[in-house]
Amino acid sequence: MVHRRKGPWGLALGALVACASAPALAAPVNLTGYVEKDFKAGSGTSETGKVFVQPVTSSPNEIGQADWITNNGWVSGWNVKDIRFSYNQDAGGANTLAVGVNTWANKAGQYAPFGQANGDPAGKAEAYDPAHLGANTPNSDKSIALVFAKENPNDPGKPGQIVAVAGVPADKSLNGSGINGFTVSTYDASREDGGYGYTFGKPLPQYSGNLAFDPSPSHPQLEFTINNFKDLVGLSKDSGFWVAGYAGSAIDGIAGESYLGWTHIPGDQLVPQLPVPEPAAVLAWALIGGAAAWKLRRRAIAA
Repeated sequence: MVHRRKGPWGLALGALVACASAPALAAPVNLTGYVEKDFKAGSGTSETGKVFVQPVTSSPNEIGQADWITNNGWVSGWNVKDIRFSYNQDAGGANTLAVGVNTWANKAGQYAPFGQANGDPAGKAEAYDPAHLGANTPNSDKSIALVFAKENPNDPGKPGQIVAVAGVPADKSLNGSGINGFTVSTYDASREDGGYGYTFGKPLPQYSGNLAFDPSPSHPQLEFTINNFKDLVGLSKDSGFWVAGYAGSAIDGIAGESYLGWTHIPGDQLVPQLPVPEPAAVLAWALIGGAAAWKLRRRAIAA
């Protein structure tokens, strides 16, 4: 039999233990090299935040490509359909932004490996179109560059301080330690006349996540992560970030490039919302409050 003076506290403790055993925050997206599968539009929970989709081009023909590529029924691997973002903060406090660069499929539903200018879904490389983004050859300036900026407190309609550029540099001497030279680095404004692909500066290892795969026929699309993203841009439910980007090569001569002008990504679309308290937690705190009031009443009567 439970002593009546200990009963409320015992019930409260049991409820708190039940609450403490609730599941932790959900895991980040599983990266397979297929962006639309991994970053399903509108998916997400109150714990992981939603997948945010930012369109880049409106059709498979928008960036332009050589007629023979079109006649083969192919779509250049530089034609970016959209960029997808998913933010996760795990129970240990780590926070990661996952990015999926979604290209257009051809009419047969096949994707050319990201960056394969000729659009060949088999990934056949040419001297002017090497297979790997990070290839350090005289004919390679292949690059994917996403530039990130904070909110602008003085003018919310424009980007604020540029804090980083992530991707694979056009200047291969600046390649990072990740797959294909992937890196997250400072932004070098002195080189921006050459385009975003040349603006990679000093590495920022505390933010560098991973490029999931070297794009290939088995993992055709580009997916990567950025660590400690909240700290990088000041992300919160009420404060998002700005992003601009480039994907392409200036020297392959057979296909155009994809560009994204400065675009605002709202924080409330990415940041996990606080979950509604479990019934056990509500009950626990109610019981604790009741027990405290009961104890004070006993003391008043005794006095």
